Amino acid sequence: MNIFIETYGCSANQSNSEIMGGLLSECGHHLTPEEDADMIIINTCTVKVQTERKILSRLERLIYSPKKILVTGCMSEVQKDQIEKANPYASVIGLNEIGKLKDIIKDIENDEKVVLFDSKTIDFVDMPKTRINPVINITQIATGCLGDCSYCIVRSAKGALRSFPMSKIVEDVEKSIKDGCKEIWLTAQDTGCYGFDTGAKLPALLRKITAIDGDFRIRIGMMNPDHVRSIQDDLMLAFNNKKIYKFVHLPVQSGSDEVLKRMDRRYTISEAGEIIDKFRKNLGEFTLSTDIIVGFPGETEDDFQKSLDFVNTYKPDIVNISRYGIRPMTRAAKMEQVEGNDVKRRSKLMTDVVDEACVYRNEKWVGWKGKVLLSEMGSKGGVIGRNQAYKPVLVEDGKLGKFVEVEIIEARMGYLVGKLI
Repeated sequence: MNIFIETYGCSANQSNSEIMGGLLSECGHHLTPEEDADMIIINTCTVKVQTERKILSRLERLIYSPKKILVTGCMSEVQKDQIEKANPYASVIGLNEIGKLKDIIKDIENDEKVVLFDSKTIDFVDMPKTRINPVINITQIATGCLGDCSYCIVRSAKGALRSFPMSKIVEDVEKSIKDGCKEIWLTAQDTGCYGFDTGAKLPALLRKITAIDGDFRIRIGMMNPDHVRSIQDDLMLAFNNKKIYKFVHLPVQSGSDEVLKRMDRRYTISEAGEIIDKFRKNLGEFTLSTDIIVGFPGETEDDFQKSLDFVNTYKPDIVNISRYGIRPMTRAAKMEQVEGNDVKRRSKLMTDVVDEACVYRNEKWVGWKGKVLLSEMGSKGGVIGRNQAYKPVLVEDGKLGKFVEVEIIEARMGYLVGKLI
């Protein structure tokens, strides 16, 4: 059967799609573009309202498609009824049913509608995969989290933290290096709390992975501030290894302590700032990525100003701005909501301040010379590489997976322009 996999959401979802692709290929199915497919698998995300609406609209349109439809991912775990309302003909399976995909596809081929959610949890690591990018290997190190944020629906979908065995993770990375991968993404709902349930934490895992032979780079995924605080000294030492990109994704979500309390984020903004200061002191130039929610319930103009102050003070390289949207099954949904026009206005103001900060950070790299790993093709030509701080650098030409020496000649909003030297 020809199958098209459509993926929404985070790198863990991308990894699950690659695993599904690997399992399907093993049993003789073919991954194809949508127009050639007999079946469409939609791997969903439910973090944001906008994504949910996009998926439901897509499912409604597919009612009229002759192709067979299978829905999985986070949305299937917590919003099965909405999925079935949008498309009553689609099969729907839970996150842990991936291991049964061969039999599930066979049943769907026989015109059965499959609805399955009863499998035991599985480790989404060291499994067959069909990589979207042959240079990049996405390795999941855990699922679930230790948080209980008042706005988050993902905890309901993925449950409590479950760290995958370190031996399996290391084996997955070793296999990918042998396959020719040069960039390893370590991903989880919160990589910072890896091992809190088993004992061996993230710094120990990083030491194991960096000891693997080969010239490759590691990108560590999102780490919540409250968990980084308890491992930060050991983590700083691990980050000094040349195989680890100097890239820190630390989502603060708000610059206001009052808002953070309502979010149940378990840290203050000053504590988050101390972590950033220590990273800058220890690593020098690094890429700071963060997330900010605008218009969280009860957010005042003063609260919002504190978020602007945070961006102006720390000038993150990357800020993922989200307008707050009500998610079902969350405590924040029952809180007093901010008026929609205020949310839009604040989002525009935040975007302007973030853009200024990003330009400021990028301009500091002009004139820099050094090594870049070419890892993806540019959408409008050229090749994109990453320097040691994970800054995207566009060059005219080059082979994926190769390290090249460049000089940065121009700074743009979202990337740097380099010339080969």
